[in-house]
Amino acid sequence: MQLTRQQQVQLIASLAAVKRGMTPPPEILDYFRLKELTPRFSWLDVWGEEHAHAFTVAGVTETRVLSEFKAAIDKALSSGTGFEAFKADIQARLTPRGWWGPKVVSDPTGKWKDKVVDFTRPHRLETTFWSNVRSARAAGQWNRIQRTKSSRPYLVYVRSVAERKRPEHLAWVGTILPVDHPWWQSHFPPNGWGCKCGVQQLDQEDRDQYLQQDGYSDQPQDFGAADYVNKRSGEVTRVPRGIDPGWQTNPGLARARTLVKQLADTLAAVDADRARHTIAKLWQGNWPRALAKLNERVHLPVAASKRAAEEMQAKCDVVVVANDVTAAKTGKHAAVDISSFGQVQNILETGEWLDGGDRSIRHVLAVIDGVHWVLVLRRSPTGYLQVRTLFAADAKRHRDIRRREDRFKSERDD
Repeated sequence: MQLTRQQQVQLIASLAAVKRGMTPPPEILDYFRLKELTPRFSWLDVWGEEHAHAFTVAGVTETRVLSEFKAAIDKALSSGTGFEAFKADIQARLTPRGWWGPKVVSDPTGKWKDKVVDFTRPHRLETTFWSNVRSARAAGQWNRIQRTKSSRPYLVYVRSVAERKRPEHLAWVGTILPVDHPWWQSHFPPNGWGCKCGVQQLDQEDRDQYLQQDGYSDQPQDFGAADYVNKRSGEVTRVPRGIDPGWQTNPGLARARTLVKQLADTLAAVDADRARHTIAKLWQGNWPRALAKLNERVHLPVAASKRAAEEMQAKCDVVVVANDVTAAKTGKHAAVDISSFGQVQNILETGEWLDGGDRSIRHVLAVIDGVHWVLVLRRSPTGYLQVRTLFAADAKRHRDIRRREDRFKSERDD
């Protein structure tokens, strides 16, 4: 099936943007920069949804070398340059470290024999570059799709621009489904090594018009699935036929699912200053906006407070907020937007803590830049700190809350 006129125009525009070296959407850089360096011997060592938060290059077992790859790809993403510019950059970075040319690498786990890694081989270097770039672009696109799905709630699978096209991928071209349809969890492109398929977002009118034309369908072809055994871990994964093993996840959705777990695990193990820095960096990006629009519930770290953990007898000092809470509060209160939740750390550090006598609940009042904030924390039944609500009020509301909390404490003390 040929691209429609609309798809051709948008594709040409995107290619022109890259050629001109335009700054990419921030969602792409957010996705890539939040990845943690994960040196590994084999590409099988980082599997499925792990790629959403782990940056790895097969065979690179030294963190300092891996950091050079990440910096070079980041530079290419930021400047909109292509593979040739990346190749020259990475050659300059790897040569002083003795990694430009054949390099014998040992398996740190001892499971496999030593192997020779050679990044002067164009195919290997291109695979490393494009797999990271396309995954980052896909994740950024998914982020934007989530933010705009209320007005354009459908996606259509678009034909690859690659010379060689997989027959299964060609069969999926023209498939139109709602943004949150389960099919996109596994079939959102790229769907394999070198896959250049894409999606286009549609509104209701576009969707209805396309489905009246030949080559479009709201019933995706199913080629079945097969079990794939990860030779490194022994893990068995069910992979849809037509998708390369390891590519059966949606980069953006996987990022949303793993972001909280990754951050929570990391933050729980680091000092408070580093935790606060990491959280602040997260809330300066665009992921919180996308998470707010997800149908599934996820919790996002929003602050770290040793005081809250001690006073409320919580398991750790990381404070999280559920995406449905951010969505509800931004929809209800005009003065509250997603970025307002980035103020939680400041509210906890500078605000007035009220003690109503209940260790599972804390009200914190703060005035920041003339705005009277009301933050309510709760200790979940499982022992973790959560934002129950956040809203902007006024001085009178602050006084009313103080009086109410004093009354509650007095009644409990009696």
